[in-house]
Amino acid sequence: MLNNAPLYNFEDHGNYAWLDEHSLNNDGQLNLKGWHATNDALNKKYHYSIILDGKTHREIARQNITNSSIERKDVKAVYDIYNAEKSGFDVTFNIANSLANATSIQLVDRYTDDPAGNGDATDYWFAPFTIEHGNYGSLDNVSIEKNQLHLAGWHASNSTANKKYHYIIIVDNTNNNRELIRIRLSNNVSRPDVAKVLPSVYHADQSGFDTYVKLTNFNFNHQLQVIDRYTDDPSGNGNAADYWYSSFGGQTTNQGWLDNINFSDGQHLTVSGWHANDVTNYEQEHFVILFDSTSNQQVAVVQAKAVRRPDVAKVYPRVKTAINSGFQATFDLTKSKLIAGHSYAIVSRYSTATDGNGDQGAYTDYWFRPNLLTTKAHYFDKVQMTKDGLQVVGWAVDDSSINRANAYLIILNNGKEITRQRLLLTSRPDVARVYPSAYNSLNSGFDTLVKFDPQLVTGQLQVLVRFTNDPAGNGNYSDQISTSYNSNVGNFDQIDITNTTLTVSGWHATDQSNKQPYQYLIALGENGQELYRWQIKDRNLKRLDVLNAVPYILNSSNSGYQLSVSIPNEIQHHTVRFIHRYTDDPNGNGNYSDIYSNSVMVNNLMRTPIDFRQSSEYAPYPNINQLKNFWINVKIGQNRVYMMDGNNVAYTMYCTAGRYVNGVSLTPTGTYYVQPERGNIFEWANHWTSWKDHGVYLFHSVVFDQPWHDHQYDLNQAKLLGVSTGSHGCIRLSVPDAYWIQHNVPAGTKVVIEN
Repeated sequence: MLNNAPLYNFEDHGNYAWLDEHSLNNDGQLNLKGWHATNDALNKKYHYSIILDGKTHREIARQNITNSSIERKDVKAVYDIYNAEKSGFDVTFNIANSLANATSIQLVDRYTDDPAGNGDATDYWFAPFTIEHGNYGSLDNVSIEKNQLHLAGWHASNSTANKKYHYIIIVDNTNNNRELIRIRLSNNVSRPDVAKVLPSVYHADQSGFDTYVKLTNFNFNHQLQVIDRYTDDPSGNGNAADYWYSSFGGQTTNQGWLDNINFSDGQHLTVSGWHANDVTNYEQEHFVILFDSTSNQQVAVVQAKAVRRPDVAKVYPRVKTAINSGFQATFDLTKSKLIAGHSYAIVSRYSTATDGNGDQGAYTDYWFRPNLLTTKAHYFDKVQMTKDGLQVVGWAVDDSSINRANAYLIILNNGKEITRQRLLLTSRPDVARVYPSAYNSLNSGFDTLVKFDPQLVTGQLQVLVRFTNDPAGNGNYSDQISTSYNSNVGNFDQIDITNTTLTVSGWHATDQSNKQPYQYLIALGENGQELYRWQIKDRNLKRLDVLNAVPYILNSSNSGYQLSVSIPNEIQHHTVRFIHRYTDDPNGNGNYSDIYSNSVMVNNLMRTPIDFRQSSEYAPYPNINQLKNFWINVKIGQNRVYMMDGNNVAYTMYCTAGRYVNGVSLTPTGTYYVQPERGNIFEWANHWTSWKDHGVYLFHSVVFDQPWHDHQYDLNQAKLLGVSTGSHGCIRLSVPDAYWIQHNVPAGTKVVIEN
């Protein structure tokens, strides 16, 4: 090469450059690599890199890179121009303070004769490149630990670069986004995982947070939302960059049921049931509270024992935690006394707190209002009179006994006290199974002999169970009383009368029997006058059936008697009532205890007085299958219906036939036949059977007092039975007689009606 040969092509006046690479790291360091070559750089010995806001063209920073040129033989090989082999650059700017606002950066590469980078310059303006301005975040953990809300996650954005204050804010979406709390974070958590994904986002490597929040005023049944905020304001307001994470919590179903209450031992109250609510994702401590609603105060609180409830999960499939909604809890009430008459509630509480009753954290309640302390029940398994007094076996529960510890049995005669006895209650697990929620039902039994003279019972015996606060059995008490037990009862099981013989048997029990050893049968006439009396020798017969029926009467097991005598003329053909009498007089007078029979017609089978509710005869109805020639004969004028067997009367019924109009009865006379139509009721009577015109003319009961008033009869019309005519054509009978015809007389039976 000649010494005067040119070193490069002076004729090329192009301005050439290329930005090979730009990168931004997590600390806001912008690295730029490239080259810039031009013949116009001759005599411009200063080399600058200048970065501008790509949108506003406002200068952000400049660097003198004159002494930091990078050798670029590749450029020289392409461009034979001044200093091409030294045209490269590799420069780094700290743009942290500009990241928040700059959406793009533009590089200007400058050759100038000015040491300050101005003056006569040759520039190359590279195309602007975009700065990452996405807003990224994730809430990795929302949980409850030690009655605090544990939040962990990250938030990264270049918009945070000029905002040195970091806050976590929680708002209640359900309550109009009301702010619940804000916490200033002093230390961020290293998140290299985030930096790996977001390498060009400012401080992505330190974008994490892990903090605990006090749960003041939190309601996890509301939708809550966490906001991560970077701001230039120490108070957490000002110019802020926020990230709103997805809401958590929210409106939940709050359902519950109390399955069982057991207070049977009187010292421990055990409850079980279920309370389903997905709030348990956050409120994971379960308390059960016994609350006195009357005095508005807590009585006791226990931690619940969890029970799996697949049945609840089946009914409430949308409640994800329903499978674990069951609970059981036992309150020790040996020190916490309940008060009779107060109203109580059982409260199931889910809480974030672990201590006390859970009210120092966020909590959700379900109130159960059982009928606690309202039970009052008793039963006497055995009430049996002995010569020494009354044997009483049974049980009694009374929730008011929680404040009335003294139990008594009090014996009454006609409402007045005979005696009392204090009870020592015994175990009754059978009662506890039926009344588990009743106070002390496990210890509700008694078996005692209350001593007194049975002769003191002269009327209605009653047994009273009392719980009282008074050791003597008075004071403030709560009573339960038995039904009335009649002390003098009996029954005439048999009164058989033939033409010549009277046979009577039955039983009679009275508490006076020990001191009234004589027994008599006395016959009274129609006007109540005595007609005859017999001393009963065959007495004190074994009657275990009577003992089972009336054990509360002395000697009821030996209360039977029987008597068979010739009928004296004094009672023959009379309607009589019999008296069975216990007496202390050998002649049947003195002090006595009587029972009376119904009226009986001696040797007259027709019932007197006439009673439309009973059969017409004392004798049983005939068995039609045993009669050879059965037919029915109606005598209108006699007010009688005869069940005939050929020419013999098998049974006689009182009747009321059609009234007479102009001397003719409204009941048609002649021969008819019973028809198939029959039934239990029609508009005006019961038990009808048709004998003419298929439902027009009937045998039926006495008539109702108003249409369709089943078994409610017109008493004035009933008085006509067996006495007078009065129907519109049908034949009225007593209720049992009409029933018997309906169910026993077949269709086709001949009916002869005579005037």
